[in-house]
Amino acid sequence: MEKRDSLWEHIAGALHGELSAAEEPEFKQMMSDEGNRQQYEKSRKIREALPHLSGITAESKTRSWQKVESRIRRRKILQMTSFLKYAALVLLAFFAGNLLKPLLVADREIRYSEISVPFGQMSQLTLSDGTRIWLNSGTTLRYPERFAETRRTVSVEGEAFFEVARMPDKPFFIQTDDLQVEVLGTSFNLSAYPADASTSVTLVEGSVSVNDVAGKSIARLKPGQTATLGKNGSVLQISNVNTGFYAAWKEGKIYFEDESLDEIARKLERWFNVEIAFSEEALKSLRFSGTILKNKPIDQIMQALQILAPIRFTHEVKVNGKDKIVIYQRT
Repeated sequence: MEKRDSLWEHIAGALHGELSAAEEPEFKQMMSDEGNRQQYEKSRKIREALPHLSGITAESKTRSWQKVESRIRRRKILQMTSFLKYAALVLLAFFAGNLLKPLLVADREIRYSEISVPFGQMSQLTLSDGTRIWLNSGTTLRYPERFAETRRTVSVEGEAFFEVARMPDKPFFIQTDDLQVEVLGTSFNLSAYPADASTSVTLVEGSVSVNDVAGKSIARLKPGQTATLGKNGSVLQISNVNTGFYAAWKEGKIYFEDESLDEIARKLERWFNVEIAFSEEALKSLRFSGTILKNKPIDQIMQALQILAPIRFTHEVKVNGKDKIVIYQRT
């Protein structure tokens, strides 16, 4: 019960813009859970619906305040400011119950599907609204079989390229563990692998808003820009890029420009479903520029890298499990 109360208090604080510096990371952690995000969305709908509610009768006011007073008597140990946030949501839910009920019933009836693309493979699908999505190796997409009335929401772990069907009255949201992307109709690339040091959004055309996990806008991108957010909570960085580098993977190509061998190795692991290890840590910092074709054998790609840098490699083929490649210093 205390955990649930804490969730509602943080949701109320976020809706009213009253979260403290200490509460912000706690709320972000709570929103990484899909069930908690759904509770937040329902509360947000209640708040947005209030201007459209009809008047509240005196009798209803009396009953609702009696409920709140009852909770105050039972939980006096809560700080009054935190409790008032929670109580406000109780009242909103009570007042807007009849209005919101059809929406909540509809939400419960929406069924979700999940696609997980194995390492070494890619996938492409079209959602019910016409949005096209390409999924890179090691990516998981969760999406509804049909969208809600006011918004379209999916969640992604990994890398995906979106061509979002334009529906001005129903914005499209992509949720990751670290941020949220909001669009109306556009094409962009999203990279949000848990193992990577950062999450990035690269806009090809249109316009997107990069939000925090609670949905608060922190940046708006223009075509040709990428936004990068470090996993350590660093400030969002925006830079101008060649978008072809970020979108070409769906055509079987990986461009890399002045990237470390460590970063390239992680991409190769996903694309070819192999394990790559280094005999020395210093080798990870070697930097390369070039193009990788997915239809070429991994050994051929490693041989090309071997020509460009003072490295050599061994390739251990395993019948059960992933092949293992070890990179050594060439002497």
